[in-house]
Amino acid sequence: MTEIKPFKGTRYNNKVVDPSMVTAPPYDVINEAQQDMLYKKHPYNVIRLILGKQHEDDSDKNNRYTRARKFIDEWTQSEVLVRDNAPSLYLYIQKFKIRGKTYERHGFVTLMRLGSDIYTHEKTLSKPKEDRFELMKACEGNMSPIFVLYDDEKRCVECITISPAIHTLLAHIKEGDEEHFFYRITDEKIISTVTKLLSNQRIYIADGHHRYETALRYRDYMFSLHGRDENASYNYVLTYFTNISDEGLVILPTHRVVHEVPYTEQEFIEKLKPVFDVKLFSSKTGQTAISEWVREIEGSGKACGIKFFGNDNLYILHNYRPSRLKGDPTHEALKSLDVYILNKEILEGILNIPEQTFSTSGRLTYFHELDSAIGSMKAGDVAFVLNAPSAKDVKAVALNALNMPQKTTFFYPKLLSGLVFHMFNP
Repeated sequence: MTEIKPFKGTRYNNKVVDPSMVTAPPYDVINEAQQDMLYKKHPYNVIRLILGKQHEDDSDKNNRYTRARKFIDEWTQSEVLVRDNAPSLYLYIQKFKIRGKTYERHGFVTLMRLGSDIYTHEKTLSKPKEDRFELMKACEGNMSPIFVLYDDEKRCVECITISPAIHTLLAHIKEGDEEHFFYRITDEKIISTVTKLLSNQRIYIADGHHRYETALRYRDYMFSLHGRDENASYNYVLTYFTNISDEGLVILPTHRVVHEVPYTEQEFIEKLKPVFDVKLFSSKTGQTAISEWVREIEGSGKACGIKFFGNDNLYILHNYRPSRLKGDPTHEALKSLDVYILNKEILEGILNIPEQTFSTSGRLTYFHELDSAIGSMKAGDVAFVLNAPSAKDVKAVALNALNMPQKTTFFYPKLLSGLVFHMFNP
């Protein structure tokens, strides 16, 4: 069973600040240059809460986490942050463009009880979880939502919540090709119906595995200090829900550039031929050829593109013939993924790069933008262009209690941080 709960969200006061000046992407996609830019953008920007700067003289009593708590207290006292006066759901609509096509994704933000019927697909790392735990301890709240999926082909929830005209618009933020619309829903009938509809749903985490596991750890930490209290607000985690069937649910591929490949182009092609049909798609790399290449890859089933540094040849690997995977006991939900085939057959099988060193060996670089991947290439590099997994792939992996390979999913666009907070003791 899945339990969701409306809540009195803590938000930036629209009478004091423009929401577009104080929101930010999720902490884990912000680099140092973006952090500097967001610091300069506005003194109340949420970057100071979700990814504060570290100083050389930081100590146990004065660090990025204690400073985040200090900002929360100061901004609350000065009414930069205010709390809504009634339990609410928050409708979140995102309009965006990819390759000239416009999409619209619908979802809502509310609280979800920890331990609900939830499924994961990603292996987590200790360092990010420790970072988020220290932040949660200091701030006593969820600064950013996790992102989850539910599966409702009839789209019952959207039918109830989709009418923005009956809700209160809190923020309209436009950044590049993205528009974010954030509404408050207080209608008790709508809230009750959505709560019931979600109660029998399985939930699949799309983004935020580290934050989810941190929330579980914090709940258990509080139980250890104060005894078990099932009604305490830390039993819930701030959550954004969207439907697997939503036409605006987009997953982008993550391309790979492999460095120090010890083969010539022709030698490598020969090694690939027992496993794939290798098609020379084009010997041009203009924008038109690249776009047509990507469309061909997308339409070729289990396929990937490959490009070598030093010339304009664009190849497609298709008609995959299982080689190493014949005796592989791994579940079919994983073996069917393009990225799993790439990892096992090519990176491990031909290039002898152990999977456990993918993120540490310096042999691989990951890119969401194909132009960036190709533009980064140097002598000895090979680029692999992948198709994105589907939401149904994510569901199949999660249902079987499996973890997708590293850097498999990239849900786009990311949710903005700073639209609403869940404070445990407001």
